[in-house]
Amino acid sequence: MKILLVRTFASVMNPASYNSQEIGLARAFIRAGHVCDIVYYNASSPSYDQVVETPGSDTPVIIHWRKGYDLFKNAIFPGLGDLIRQYDVLQVSEYDQLTSWQLYRHQKPGRPVFLYHGPYGSDFTRGYNLKCRVFDPLFNRPGKNRAVTAFAKSRMAAEFLRKKGFERVIPVGVGLDKDTLKAAYDPSARPAAAAREDFELLYIGVLEERRNIRFLFEVLAEAAKTVPGLRLTLVGKGEAAYRDECFAYAKELGVWDRIDYTERVPQSQVHELYDRANLFVLPTRYEIFGMVLLEAMYFGLPVLTSLNGGSDLLVQDGVNGFVQRGFDAKAYARVIAELAADPQRQETVGKAAHETVERDFLWDRIAARMLAEYRKAL
Repeated sequence: MKILLVRTFASVMNPASYNSQEIGLARAFIRAGHVCDIVYYNASSPSYDQVVETPGSDTPVIIHWRKGYDLFKNAIFPGLGDLIRQYDVLQVSEYDQLTSWQLYRHQKPGRPVFLYHGPYGSDFTRGYNLKCRVFDPLFNRPGKNRAVTAFAKSRMAAEFLRKKGFERVIPVGVGLDKDTLKAAYDPSARPAAAAREDFELLYIGVLEERRNIRFLFEVLAEAAKTVPGLRLTLVGKGEAAYRDECFAYAKELGVWDRIDYTERVPQSQVHELYDRANLFVLPTRYEIFGMVLLEAMYFGLPVLTSLNGGSDLLVQDGVNGFVQRGFDAKAYARVIAELAADPQRQETVGKAAHETVERDFLWDRIAARMLAEYRKAL
């Protein structure tokens, strides 16, 4: 079949960037024996097509860069109909994007339109909550959503869609594209890290309020009381004001000398951080999926995180990682102390984490679940 993925956000993507979700999924469809192309927004620049190779296949991905308009972050594509008619199946992003809504609500017989949705409501997403409060009374008709099949990036996103009237919702998560990784999984890395006397925590990501960096430092301070050799490797950029505030707080807590900070590590070296660390910590307040959790788990690194979109599907607490439902620094610290005292468990949990990703969260696995639904619709 011929599949078209339409990214309906009014932002210009960089297809060479690490782990583009549309490209990873399109390549997986192609490896499964189908044709799959992508529509990306190109702002006011002229429309053109770009060829992207597919590892493992002679069939490339065609990116259709389309000139469009930005209407409150909604990409509006004039003349998209002629392109759409060349494909058997369409898949669009987010229920509240206007182009997505137009396509899934007014789909034509014989050309099913699927939805792939990630956001969910939370106290932290006030802007998104407001957008939905405007969109729903104007456009959303729950009774008409029953015929639409939706894939969700998390269980939280699935429940969010059900409340919007979508009844056929399938949580599938997000996939990892191993072709973008600069190194393979090394099963010897976890035993080597677990055998060291010190214990290293790792955080990679933006330094921002949503990611709860101040709380991360509180966890470090609490855990250091019982884990003497504890250190934190911190990688990421952030706005200067918030970053400096957090670093001052770390000094106030007395843990600044336990933190090794760098703004950026080349992608070719990131795997070395995963291999060396003992535990990845992400106490985020909101996450659509958390690709960094997926990557850490692929490399066999145990993760400790909050309950969020991603961890609700990826992590089985105590089996392939650890999930905290609140933000209690002592509770996080207890997990760290228990793991630091049990090198064998570090290995067991890390192996289970890698196996989870290999089994369920590579793009080829997710594409197979989506294809099963496509076939039913066709």
